[in-house]
Amino acid sequence: MADRIEEILKNTLNVIETGKEEIFCIAETTRMETQRLTQELAQLRIDIAETIVEVDKQHKLERRARQRLMEVSRDHQKHSETEMMDAYEAAKNSQVRLQLLQAKEVQFRTRRDEIERSLRQMSATIERAENLMTQVGIAINLLQGGIKEISQSLSSEQRQEIGLRIIKAQEEERRRIARDIHDGPAQTLANIVLRLEIAEKLFDLDPSRAKTELRDLKNLVRSNLQDIRRIIFDLRPMALDDLGLVPAMTKYLEDFQNRYGIVSELRVEGREKRLQRTMEVTLFRLIQECVTNAAKHAHTDRALVVLQFLDNGVEALIKDYGQGFNVAEALEKPGEHFGLIGMRERIEMFSGRFSIHSSPGKGTTVKFGFKLEGGK
Repeated sequence: MADRIEEILKNTLNVIETGKEEIFCIAETTRMETQRLTQELAQLRIDIAETIVEVDKQHKLERRARQRLMEVSRDHQKHSETEMMDAYEAAKNSQVRLQLLQAKEVQFRTRRDEIERSLRQMSATIERAENLMTQVGIAINLLQGGIKEISQSLSSEQRQEIGLRIIKAQEEERRRIARDIHDGPAQTLANIVLRLEIAEKLFDLDPSRAKTELRDLKNLVRSNLQDIRRIIFDLRPMALDDLGLVPAMTKYLEDFQNRYGIVSELRVEGREKRLQRTMEVTLFRLIQECVTNAAKHAHTDRALVVLQFLDNGVEALIKDYGQGFNVAEALEKPGEHFGLIGMRERIEMFSGRFSIHSSPGKGTTVKFGFKLEGGK
């Protein structure tokens, strides 16, 4: 029976993994089609602008032709039959050309509206596919037995609960990374590709403008490189491994202040020392989440981070001066404060202490601490 269950789980896992690949293919195909339609939309907007100019010119020509026909008709005795026929044909042809140009403009506008609707639908499809891939990833991790490494001394319910917490934290981090890459470098690279194609065409039509476009692209590439470095730093700050928690936190808060415009202060109390790598990473991530929450929800203009090194432990205090919230209500009905529960659970997994104080209009203070190995 156990072998049969294991076989069923393996088959299920294979099906889900295949499905995840299919979802990824759908998302990538949609992205490629989005890029193609974006290029077509850009060209359509140019065509519409040019057609509007042509329609305006033809309007003037059509008015002149009608005016000429009216003059010839009014003074028919002064003009020959040939002149009258020529004026009539000119007025008729001008009117036909005007109608054709107006119909062309309508077609362009209709196609533009269709593409814009399609792009909105494709954007929603990509977002749904990404969310679905995240959910499928959780299912795969569960089936692969992601909680087998947890101590066997725990009950099956405890192992499952802790395993789910770990998986949820992993998937949240993956989603954040995917969102950062999608909203930053991926969008910029797509824009760079599009503008490179435009620059390529401009080399034959307007070389000076092509050079200007390339200079702008160079700056865009530099900016994209900065975004990529920021994402790498968020993934694993190199200063954290090389120099320790305080230098890494200092660098992060500098970037945080530049990104969000929130004045950020770091105070270090006690004798600074290197901690276990796991402890430094945990502290860094918890502080990172606190200040990010402040930027997103607190509507504050400043934030304070205090790191206190004790003989037998380490404590952190993160304070913002924003709008605050009802802590009891947030923990009971998480909503946008769901990350607080995750923080508390992670701290409790390390047997740490956690407290949060906040009230509407009076800012928020988060405090947590850990005993160091061998401490009392």
